[in-house]
Amino acid sequence: MKTIGIIAEYNPFHNGHAYQIKKIREITGADFVVVAMSGDFVQRGEPAIIDKYARTKMALYSGADFVVELPVLWATASAENFAMAGISLFEKMGCIDGICFGAETDNLPLLTALADILVEEPESYKIALSSYLKKGMNFPTARTKALCDTFWSYSLAESSHTQNSPLSKPVTSELLTEILSSPNNILALEYLKALKRSNSSIKPFLLKREGAGYHDTQIYSHSDNHALFPVGEDTKSYLFSLPETPTASATAIRNILLSKIAASYTEKSVSAADIPAKPLDAGQQKKLEASMPPSAFDILLEYLNCHHALCADDFSSLLGYQLLCHANDGFFNVGDITPDIANRLCSNRYQYHSFSQFCELNKSRNVTYTRLSRILLHLILDITTDIYALGQALDYIPYLRLLGFQKNSSMLFSVLKKTADLPIISKLADAPSILSNNAMKLLERDIFAADLYEQTKAIKKRTTSHSEYTREIVRI
Repeated sequence: MKTIGIIAEYNPFHNGHAYQIKKIREITGADFVVVAMSGDFVQRGEPAIIDKYARTKMALYSGADFVVELPVLWATASAENFAMAGISLFEKMGCIDGICFGAETDNLPLLTALADILVEEPESYKIALSSYLKKGMNFPTARTKALCDTFWSYSLAESSHTQNSPLSKPVTSELLTEILSSPNNILALEYLKALKRSNSSIKPFLLKREGAGYHDTQIYSHSDNHALFPVGEDTKSYLFSLPETPTASATAIRNILLSKIAASYTEKSVSAADIPAKPLDAGQQKKLEASMPPSAFDILLEYLNCHHALCADDFSSLLGYQLLCHANDGFFNVGDITPDIANRLCSNRYQYHSFSQFCELNKSRNVTYTRLSRILLHLILDITTDIYALGQALDYIPYLRLLGFQKNSSMLFSVLKKTADLPIISKLADAPSILSNNAMKLLERDIFAADLYEQTKAIKKRTTSHSEYTREIVRI
Protein backbone atom coordinates (compact mmCIF):
# COMPACT_ATOMS: atom_id res chain seq x y z
CA MET A 1 0.00 0.00 0.00
CA LYS A 2 1.36 3.42 -0.99
CA THR A 3 0.10 6.65 0.60
CA ILE A 4 1.07 10.17 -0.47
CA GLY A 5 0.59 13.27 1.68
CA ILE A 6 -0.17 16.85 0.67
CA ILE A 7 -0.01 19.84 3.03
CA ALA A 8 -2.56 22.38 1.84
CA GLU A 9 -4.96 25.20 2.57
CA TYR A 10 -7.31 24.81 -0.43
CA ASN A 11 -8.42 28.39 0.03
CA PRO A 12 -10.38 27.55 -2.05
CA PHE A 13 -9.87 24.35 -4.05
CA HIS A 14 -9.16 24.84 -7.79
CA ASN A 15 -8.07 22.98 -10.94
CA GLY A 16 -4.39 23.02 -10.04
CA HIS A 17 -5.13 21.23 -6.78
CA ALA A 18 -7.24 18.61 -8.53
CA TYR A 19 -4.53 18.01 -11.12
CA GLN A 20 -1.91 17.58 -8.42
CA ILE A 21 -3.97 14.86 -6.72
CA LYS A 22 -4.78 13.13 -10.00
CA LYS A 23 -1.26 13.17 -11.40
CA ILE A 24 0.58 12.15 -8.26
CA ARG A 25 -1.78 9.17 -7.95
CA GLU A 26 -1.22 8.17 -11.59
CA ILE A 27 2.56 8.37 -11.58
CA THR A 28 3.38 7.00 -8.14
CA GLY A 29 0.68 4.38 -8.11
CA ALA A 30 -0.55 5.78 -4.80
CA ASP A 31 -3.43 3.89 -3.28
CA PHE A 32 -4.35 6.81 -1.03
CA VAL A 33 -3.85 10.57 -0.93
CA VAL A 34 -3.98 12.16 2.53
CA VAL A 35 -4.27 15.93 2.97
CA ALA A 36 -3.12 17.83 6.04
CA MET A 37 -5.28 20.94 5.67
CA SER A 38 -5.45 24.23 7.54
CA GLY A 39 -8.72 24.72 9.36
CA ASP A 40 -10.69 27.97 9.40
CA PHE A 41 -7.63 30.27 9.50
CA VAL A 42 -4.62 30.18 7.20
CA GLN A 43 -0.90 30.88 7.14
CA ARG A 44 -1.15 34.39 5.68
CA GLY A 45 -2.84 35.45 8.92
CA GLU A 46 -6.43 35.57 7.66
CA PRO A 47 -9.64 33.57 7.86
CA ALA A 48 -10.18 31.03 5.12
CA ILE A 49 -12.57 32.32 2.46
CA ILE A 50 -15.02 29.48 3.23
CA ASP A 51 -15.06 27.11 6.18
CA LYS A 52 -12.97 23.98 6.60
CA TYR A 53 -15.88 21.56 6.12
CA ALA A 54 -16.78 22.93 2.70
CA ARG A 55 -13.12 22.86 1.69
CA THR A 56 -12.80 19.30 2.99
CA LYS A 57 -15.78 18.27 0.88
CA MET A 58 -14.19 19.89 -2.19
CA ALA A 59 -10.96 17.95 -1.64
CA LEU A 60 -12.71 14.61 -1.14
CA TYR A 61 -14.93 14.96 -4.21
CA SER A 62 -11.82 15.91 -6.22
CA GLY A 63 -9.76 12.86 -5.37
CA ALA A 64 -8.38 13.09 -1.83
CA ASP A 65 -9.05 10.09 0.42
CA PHE A 66 -8.50 11.59 3.87
CA VAL A 67 -8.39 15.16 5.19
CA VAL A 68 -6.78 15.79 8.57
CA GLU A 69 -6.78 19.21 10.22
CA LEU A 70 -3.49 21.02 10.79
CA PRO A 71 -3.90 22.60 14.26
CA VAL A 72 -4.61 26.34 14.17
CA LEU A 73 -1.46 27.03 16.18
CA TRP A 74 0.64 25.85 13.23
CA ALA A 75 -1.76 26.70 10.40
CA THR A 76 -1.30 30.38 11.31
CA ALA A 77 2.43 30.16 12.07
CA SER A 78 5.55 31.11 10.12
CA ALA A 79 6.42 29.06 7.06
CA GLU A 80 9.05 27.17 9.07
CA ASN A 81 6.65 26.09 11.81
CA PHE A 82 3.84 25.47 9.31
CA ALA A 83 6.04 23.07 7.35
CA MET A 84 7.53 21.39 10.42
CA ALA A 85 4.06 20.71 11.81
CA GLY A 86 2.85 19.28 8.50
CA ILE A 87 5.81 16.94 8.20
CA SER A 88 5.46 15.95 11.87
CA LEU A 89 1.79 15.12 11.29
CA PHE A 90 2.64 12.82 8.39
CA GLU A 91 5.53 11.22 10.27
CA LYS A 92 3.27 10.42 13.21
CA MET A 93 0.63 8.89 10.99
CA GLY A 94 3.17 6.17 10.33
CA CYS A 95 1.83 5.25 6.88
CA ILE A 96 2.87 8.15 4.60
CA ASP A 97 5.38 7.19 1.91
CA GLY A 98 5.79 10.52 0.11
CA ILE A 99 4.84 14.17 0.20
CA CYS A 100 3.96 16.28 -2.84
CA PHE A 101 4.43 20.06 -2.83
CA GLY A 102 4.64 22.90 -5.32
CA ALA A 103 7.31 25.44 -6.23
CA GLU A 104 8.03 28.03 -8.89
CA THR A 105 11.22 26.15 -9.82
CA ASP A 106 11.77 22.59 -10.99
CA ASN A 107 15.33 22.53 -9.60
CA LEU A 108 14.92 20.14 -6.69
CA PRO A 109 18.69 19.52 -6.31
CA LEU A 110 19.23 23.25 -5.84
CA LEU A 111 16.38 23.52 -3.33
CA THR A 112 17.80 20.53 -1.46
CA ALA A 113 21.28 22.08 -1.36
CA LEU A 114 19.85 25.34 -0.02
CA ALA A 115 17.81 23.47 2.58
CA ASP A 116 20.97 21.67 3.72
CA ILE A 117 22.71 25.00 4.37
CA LEU A 118 19.73 26.35 6.27
CA VAL A 119 19.57 23.23 8.45
CA GLU A 120 23.32 22.88 9.05
CA GLU A 121 23.94 26.66 9.36
CA PRO A 122 27.71 26.58 8.73
CA GLU A 123 29.71 29.25 10.53
CA SER A 124 30.28 31.24 7.35
CA TYR A 125 26.53 31.47 6.81
CA LYS A 126 25.84 32.60 10.38
CA ILE A 127 28.53 35.28 10.21
CA ALA A 128 27.20 36.61 6.90
CA LEU A 129 23.60 36.58 8.11
CA SER A 130 24.49 38.44 11.30
CA SER A 131 26.45 41.02 9.33
CA TYR A 132 23.56 41.76 6.95
CA LEU A 133 21.03 41.96 9.78
CA LYS A 134 23.23 44.48 11.59
CA LYS A 135 23.16 46.61 8.45
CA GLY A 136 19.39 46.96 8.89
CA MET A 137 18.23 44.49 6.25
CA ASN A 138 15.03 42.54 6.89
CA PHE A 139 15.47 38.84 7.51
CA PRO A 140 14.45 37.52 4.05
CA THR A 141 16.90 39.89 2.32
CA ALA A 142 19.69 39.18 4.78
CA ARG A 143 19.15 35.43 4.45
CA THR A 144 19.24 35.60 0.66
CA LYS A 145 22.52 37.53 0.67
CA ALA A 146 24.05 35.22 3.27
CA LEU A 147 23.07 32.16 1.22
CA CYS A 148 24.60 33.71 -1.90
CA ASP A 149 27.84 34.33 -0.01
CA THR A 150 27.91 30.82 1.44
CA PHE A 151 26.40 28.64 -1.24
CA TRP A 152 29.30 27.61 -3.43
CA SER A 153 31.94 27.12 -0.74
CA TYR A 154 29.53 24.99 1.29
CA SER A 155 28.19 23.00 -1.68
CA LEU A 156 31.67 22.24 -3.00
CA ALA A 157 32.81 21.11 0.43
CA GLU A 158 29.81 18.83 0.76
CA SER A 159 30.22 17.38 -2.72
CA SER A 160 33.87 16.61 -2.01
CA HIS A 161 32.71 14.45 0.89
CA THR A 162 29.90 12.73 -0.99
CA GLN A 163 31.60 12.78 -4.41
CA ASN A 164 28.20 13.43 -5.89
CA SER A 165 27.40 17.08 -6.44
CA PRO A 166 23.64 17.48 -6.93
CA LEU A 167 24.04 20.55 -9.14
CA SER A 168 24.36 20.20 -12.88
CA LYS A 169 24.83 23.85 -13.86
CA PRO A 170 26.25 27.06 -12.32
CA VAL A 171 24.16 28.87 -9.74
CA THR A 172 24.32 32.64 -9.86
CA SER A 173 23.42 35.16 -7.20
CA GLU A 174 20.61 36.31 -9.49
CA LEU A 175 19.18 32.79 -9.64
CA LEU A 176 19.39 32.35 -5.87
CA THR A 177 17.70 35.70 -5.33
CA GLU A 178 14.92 34.72 -7.72
CA ILE A 179 14.50 31.34 -6.05
CA LEU A 180 14.35 32.84 -2.57
CA SER A 181 11.89 35.58 -3.49
CA SER A 182 9.14 33.21 -4.66
CA PRO A 183 6.59 32.16 -2.01
CA ASN A 184 6.16 28.53 -3.01
CA ASN A 185 9.93 28.06 -3.34
CA ILE A 186 10.31 29.34 0.20
CA LEU A 187 7.68 26.93 1.49
CA ALA A 188 9.24 24.07 -0.51
CA LEU A 189 12.55 24.86 1.21
CA GLU A 190 10.81 24.63 4.56
CA TYR A 191 9.36 21.21 3.70
CA LEU A 192 12.81 19.96 2.69
CA LYS A 193 14.32 21.41 5.87
CA ALA A 194 11.65 19.70 7.97
CA LEU A 195 12.26 16.36 6.25
CA LYS A 196 15.98 16.66 6.90
CA ARG A 197 15.58 17.73 10.52
CA SER A 198 13.20 14.85 11.13
CA ASN A 199 15.57 12.40 9.42
CA SER A 200 12.43 11.38 7.59
CA SER A 201 12.10 8.52 5.14
CA ILE A 202 9.19 10.32 3.44
CA LYS A 203 10.09 11.01 -0.21
CA PRO A 204 9.57 14.49 -1.69
CA PHE A 205 7.73 15.01 -4.98
CA LEU A 206 8.03 18.44 -6.56
CA LEU A 207 5.21 20.11 -8.51
CA LYS A 208 6.39 22.99 -10.67
CA ARG A 209 3.80 25.75 -10.75
CA GLU A 210 3.07 27.04 -14.23
CA GLY A 211 0.36 29.35 -15.48
CA ALA A 212 -1.20 31.26 -12.60
CA GLY A 213 1.32 32.43 -10.02
CA TYR A 214 0.76 32.49 -6.28
CA HIS A 215 -0.29 36.16 -6.28
CA ASP A 216 -1.73 36.19 -9.81
CA THR A 217 -5.14 37.84 -9.98
CA GLN A 218 -5.96 36.56 -13.48
CA ILE A 219 -7.83 33.44 -14.56
CA TYR A 220 -6.63 32.00 -17.86
CA SER A 221 -5.82 28.81 -19.75
CA HIS A 222 -2.54 27.57 -21.16
CA SER A 223 -1.07 24.60 -23.01
CA ASP A 224 1.45 22.39 -21.35
CA ASN A 225 2.34 18.88 -22.43
CA HIS A 226 4.82 18.10 -19.67
CA ALA A 227 4.33 15.07 -17.46
CA LEU A 228 5.78 13.89 -14.18
CA PHE A 229 9.34 12.65 -14.51
CA PRO A 230 12.36 12.00 -12.29
CA VAL A 231 14.65 14.92 -11.46
CA GLY A 232 18.28 14.06 -12.32
CA GLU A 233 19.36 10.73 -11.00
CA ASP A 234 17.31 10.97 -7.85
CA THR A 235 14.37 8.71 -8.59
CA LYS A 236 13.01 9.44 -5.13
CA SER A 237 12.02 12.94 -6.23
CA TYR A 238 9.83 14.07 -9.11
CA LEU A 239 8.43 17.17 -10.76
CA PHE A 240 5.41 17.75 -12.96
CA SER A 241 3.54 20.69 -14.40
CA LEU A 242 -0.03 21.82 -14.86
CA PRO A 243 -2.59 20.58 -17.39
CA GLU A 244 -4.18 22.16 -20.43
CA THR A 245 -7.11 23.59 -18.47
CA PRO A 246 -8.16 27.04 -17.26
CA THR A 247 -6.11 27.81 -14.18
CA ALA A 248 -6.20 30.43 -11.47
CA SER A 249 -4.42 31.12 -8.24
CA ALA A 250 -6.46 30.91 -5.07
CA THR A 251 -5.82 34.66 -4.78
CA ALA A 252 -7.69 35.32 -8.04
CA ILE A 253 -10.64 33.24 -6.92
CA ARG A 254 -10.75 34.93 -3.51
CA ASN A 255 -10.69 38.34 -5.17
CA ILE A 256 -13.79 37.47 -7.18
CA LEU A 257 -15.64 36.22 -4.11
CA LEU A 258 -14.68 39.16 -1.91
CA SER A 259 -15.44 41.72 -4.60
CA LYS A 260 -19.11 41.02 -3.99
CA ILE A 261 -18.77 41.93 -0.31
CA ALA A 262 -17.07 45.28 -0.84
CA ALA A 263 -14.75 46.80 -3.41
CA SER A 264 -12.18 47.44 -0.68
CA TYR A 265 -11.87 48.26 2.97
CA THR A 266 -10.58 51.74 3.68
CA GLU A 267 -9.98 53.67 6.85
CA LYS A 268 -13.55 54.98 6.69
CA SER A 269 -15.29 51.76 5.65
CA VAL A 270 -18.25 50.45 7.58
CA SER A 271 -18.32 47.15 9.41
CA ALA A 272 -18.23 44.11 7.15
CA ALA A 273 -21.41 42.92 8.83
CA ASP A 274 -23.21 45.98 7.41
CA ILE A 275 -22.20 45.24 3.81
CA PRO A 276 -24.79 43.00 2.14
CA ALA A 277 -23.38 40.21 0.04
CA LYS A 278 -24.47 40.25 -3.58
CA PRO A 279 -24.88 37.19 -5.78
CA LEU A 280 -22.16 36.42 -8.26
CA ASP A 281 -22.94 37.76 -11.71
CA ALA A 282 -22.86 35.53 -14.80
CA GLY A 283 -19.35 36.60 -15.79
CA GLN A 284 -17.92 35.86 -12.35
CA GLN A 285 -19.65 32.50 -12.20
CA LYS A 286 -18.21 31.62 -15.60
CA LYS A 287 -14.67 32.48 -14.45
CA LEU A 288 -15.01 30.48 -11.26
CA GLU A 289 -16.56 27.52 -13.06
CA ALA A 290 -13.63 27.47 -15.50
CA SER A 291 -11.04 27.50 -12.73
CA MET A 292 -12.52 24.89 -10.40
CA PRO A 293 -13.48 21.20 -10.72
CA PRO A 294 -17.25 20.86 -11.28
CA SER A 295 -17.85 19.30 -7.88
CA ALA A 296 -15.86 22.02 -6.09
CA PHE A 297 -17.71 24.74 -7.98
CA ASP A 298 -21.07 23.23 -7.05
CA ILE A 299 -20.03 23.02 -3.40
CA LEU A 300 -18.93 26.65 -3.50
CA LEU A 301 -22.26 27.83 -4.93
CA GLU A 302 -24.19 25.76 -2.41
CA TYR A 303 -22.10 27.27 0.40
CA LEU A 304 -22.57 30.85 -0.84
CA ASN A 305 -26.33 30.33 -0.97
CA CYS A 306 -26.24 29.79 2.80
CA HIS A 307 -23.21 31.74 4.03
CA HIS A 308 -20.98 34.68 3.22
CA ALA A 309 -17.31 34.48 2.31
CA LEU A 310 -15.06 35.88 5.05
CA CYS A 311 -11.99 38.11 5.00
CA ALA A 312 -9.68 39.56 7.65
CA ASP A 313 -11.69 42.78 7.97
CA ASP A 314 -14.69 40.80 9.14
CA PHE A 315 -12.73 40.47 12.40
CA SER A 316 -11.94 44.19 12.71
CA SER A 317 -14.21 44.84 15.69
CA LEU A 318 -12.77 41.88 17.56
CA LEU A 319 -9.24 43.06 16.89
CA GLY A 320 -10.02 46.62 17.99
CA TYR A 321 -11.40 45.25 21.26
CA GLN A 322 -8.32 43.08 21.84
CA LEU A 323 -5.95 45.98 21.12
CA LEU A 324 -7.61 47.96 23.90
CA CYS A 325 -7.80 45.00 26.29
CA HIS A 326 -4.14 44.09 25.98
CA ALA A 327 -2.58 47.53 25.80
CA ASN A 328 -1.72 47.47 29.51
CA ASP A 329 0.20 44.20 29.26
CA GLY A 330 2.11 45.50 26.23
CA PHE A 331 1.14 42.64 23.88
CA PHE A 332 4.37 40.88 24.87
CA ASN A 333 2.79 37.43 25.23
CA VAL A 334 1.24 37.37 21.73
CA GLY A 335 2.58 34.51 19.62
CA ASP A 336 5.48 35.43 17.28
CA ILE A 337 5.66 39.05 18.46
CA THR A 338 8.87 40.97 19.22
CA PRO A 339 9.33 43.88 21.66
CA ASP A 340 9.67 46.32 18.74
CA ILE A 341 6.42 45.15 17.13
CA ALA A 342 4.65 45.15 20.49
CA ASN A 343 5.71 48.74 21.16
CA ARG A 344 4.58 49.79 17.69
CA LEU A 345 1.13 48.22 18.13
CA CYS A 346 0.76 49.86 21.52
CA SER A 347 1.80 53.28 20.23
CA ASN A 348 -0.52 53.12 17.22
CA ARG A 349 -3.58 51.56 18.81
CA TYR A 350 -5.57 54.82 18.72
CA GLN A 351 -5.03 55.07 14.97
CA TYR A 352 -6.86 51.79 14.49
CA HIS A 353 -9.71 51.52 11.96
CA SER A 354 -9.66 47.99 10.58
CA PHE A 355 -7.62 44.80 10.47
CA SER A 356 -6.11 45.47 7.04
CA GLN A 357 -5.58 49.19 7.70
CA PHE A 358 -3.67 48.42 10.91
CA CYS A 359 -1.43 45.93 9.10
CA GLU A 360 -0.63 48.58 6.50
CA LEU A 361 -0.01 51.17 9.19
CA ASN A 362 2.43 49.03 11.16
CA LYS A 363 4.34 47.20 8.45
CA SER A 364 7.89 48.34 7.80
CA ARG A 365 11.05 47.47 5.92
CA ASN A 366 11.79 44.85 8.57
CA VAL A 367 8.27 43.58 9.26
CA THR A 368 6.05 42.35 6.43
CA TYR A 369 2.30 42.80 6.13
CA THR A 370 1.80 39.03 6.35
CA ARG A 371 3.76 38.69 9.57
CA LEU A 372 1.76 41.51 11.14
CA SER A 373 -1.43 39.85 9.96
CA ARG A 374 -0.42 36.61 11.69
CA ILE A 375 0.45 38.42 14.91
CA LEU A 376 -2.84 40.32 14.98
CA LEU A 377 -4.72 37.09 14.26
CA HIS A 378 -2.88 35.46 17.16
CA LEU A 379 -4.10 38.30 19.36
CA ILE A 380 -7.69 37.58 18.31
CA LEU A 381 -7.35 33.79 18.71
CA ASP A 382 -5.44 34.00 22.00
CA ILE A 383 -2.43 32.20 20.57
CA THR A 384 0.33 33.12 23.01
CA THR A 385 4.04 32.48 23.38
CA ASP A 386 3.10 30.00 26.12
CA ILE A 387 0.91 28.05 23.70
CA TYR A 388 3.74 28.06 21.15
CA ALA A 389 6.14 26.68 23.76
CA LEU A 390 3.61 24.01 24.73
CA GLY A 391 3.09 22.99 21.11
CA GLN A 392 6.83 22.61 20.54
CA ALA A 393 7.19 20.66 23.80
CA LEU A 394 4.52 18.28 22.48
CA ASP A 395 6.53 17.83 19.26
CA TYR A 396 4.08 19.90 17.23
CA ILE A 397 1.30 17.35 16.69
CA PRO A 398 -0.18 15.58 19.76
CA TYR A 399 -3.38 14.35 18.04
CA LEU A 400 -4.90 13.68 14.63
CA ARG A 401 -8.20 15.50 14.04
CA LEU A 402 -10.05 13.86 11.16
CA LEU A 403 -12.15 16.27 9.08
CA GLY A 404 -13.36 13.88 6.39
CA PHE A 405 -12.76 10.77 4.31
CA GLN A 406 -14.10 8.78 1.39
CA LYS A 407 -16.10 5.78 2.51
CA ASN A 408 -14.34 3.55 -0.03
CA SER A 409 -11.03 4.48 1.63
CA SER A 410 -12.00 3.05 4.99
CA MET A 411 -9.17 0.53 4.74
CA LEU A 412 -6.74 3.39 5.36
CA PHE A 413 -8.63 4.17 8.56
CA SER A 414 -7.95 0.63 9.77
CA VAL A 415 -4.26 0.93 8.84
CA LEU A 416 -4.01 4.32 10.52
CA LYS A 417 -5.34 2.95 13.79
CA LYS A 418 -2.43 0.51 13.81
CA THR A 419 0.36 2.78 12.58
CA ALA A 420 -0.46 6.18 14.10
CA ASP A 421 1.64 7.26 17.04
CA LEU A 422 -1.14 9.56 18.25
CA PRO A 423 -4.77 9.54 19.39
CA ILE A 424 -7.17 9.88 16.44
CA ILE A 425 -10.09 12.23 17.04
CA SER A 426 -13.07 11.31 14.91
CA LYS A 427 -15.65 12.52 17.44
CA LEU A 428 -14.80 15.74 19.24
CA ALA A 429 -16.73 14.81 22.38
CA ASP A 430 -14.33 11.90 22.93
CA ALA A 431 -11.24 14.13 22.97
CA PRO A 432 -11.07 14.86 26.74
CA SER A 433 -10.99 11.13 27.50
CA ILE A 434 -8.23 10.26 25.02
CA LEU A 435 -5.94 13.30 25.15
CA SER A 436 -3.52 14.48 27.80
CA ASN A 437 -4.30 17.74 29.56
CA ASN A 438 -1.62 19.55 27.56
CA ALA A 439 -2.78 18.13 24.24
CA MET A 440 -6.30 19.19 25.15
CA LYS A 441 -5.07 22.77 25.61
CA LEU A 442 -3.93 22.81 21.99
CA LEU A 443 -7.19 21.29 20.78
CA GLU A 444 -9.12 23.94 22.69
CA ARG A 445 -7.41 26.56 20.50
CA ASP A 446 -8.77 24.72 17.44
CA ILE A 447 -12.26 24.60 18.91
CA PHE A 448 -12.20 28.28 19.87
CA ALA A 449 -10.97 29.28 16.41
CA ALA A 450 -13.72 27.24 14.74
CA ASP A 451 -16.42 28.66 17.02
CA LEU A 452 -15.21 32.22 16.41
CA TYR A 453 -15.19 31.67 12.65
CA GLU A 454 -18.70 30.19 12.81
CA GLN A 455 -19.96 33.08 14.96
CA THR A 456 -18.51 35.69 12.59
CA LYS A 457 -20.03 33.88 9.62
CA ALA A 458 -23.41 33.81 11.39
CA ILE A 459 -23.27 37.53 12.23
CA LYS A 460 -22.75 38.39 8.57
CA LYS A 461 -25.75 36.29 7.61
CA ARG A 462 -27.68 37.50 10.66
CA THR A 463 -28.44 33.99 11.80
CA THR A 464 -27.40 31.75 14.68
CA SER A 465 -24.07 29.91 14.87
CA HIS A 466 -23.30 26.29 15.71
CA SER A 467 -20.86 24.80 18.19
CA GLU A 468 -17.85 22.96 16.79
CA TYR A 469 -18.95 20.00 18.92
CA THR A 470 -22.06 19.63 16.74
CA ARG A 471 -20.17 19.45 13.44
CA GLU A 472 -19.77 16.00 11.89
CA ILE A 473 -16.96 14.48 9.89
CA VAL A 474 -17.46 14.78 6.13
CA ARG A 475 -18.09 11.36 4.58
CA ILE A 476 -18.65 10.87 0.88
